[in-house]
Amino acid sequence: MLVTGLSYLQQGRLTLQTGTALPAARSLLELAEQQNLAEQLLAEPSTAQLLDAIEFAYQHQYEHAAGTEFELKGIAFAGQGDPLLAMELLAEVLPVLKARRHGVPITLVTYGLVPPASAAALCEQLNQLGVEQLEVYLPVANPPAYQQLVQPKAGSFSDVCQFIHSAAEAGLQVSCFAYQPVKHTAELRQLARELGARAFIPVPVEQHRLL
Repeated sequence: MLVTGLSYLQQGRLTLQTGTALPAARSLLELAEQQNLAEQLLAEPSTAQLLDAIEFAYQHQYEHAAGTEFELKGIAFAGQGDPLLAMELLAEVLPVLKARRHGVPITLVTYGLVPPASAAALCEQLNQLGVEQLEVYLPVANPPAYQQLVQPKAGSFSDVCQFIHSAAEAGLQVSCFAYQPVKHTAELRQLARELGARAFIPVPVEQHRLL
């Protein structure tokens, strides 16, 4: 059975917690004004717990509202921590998930704070694991503002930009996002496209439903 606090619905999409390791001062859930949800999530789920949570959601008709295959939301990995810092866990979960549920799109929601020397190899690993989409947090378009807002523990605005470019070059579907209200949307949209992302999306702050 599902362990309470493993997954939640975000914009109609099943989203799973992979851990608490963060490359920045605050989690994306906190930035989305969802601190209460962040506090309810299980800190370090196991492979078995994540797979059980996914099966529980599907058994309870998680995608029942989708009328066509184009409306299927798939599965995202996000939560308190950054999924790119939980690659060992994802390397165990994703092959099993892909074998059980063919064609389900997989998205990672991330800060994208990856050292440039590691970006190409990481993107190749993501491809091998069957990750289709990356949503990278890009709230501002210049280094000083990024440093002030995100407060990265390691890495920089330049590293995020390089990772977005590397991921797009590797064939991953990359979009950039920030939580509303967003300043300088046109500038961010232009930067995202120049880096190779498919879109920049201002995301409304919403209430999430814990599963």
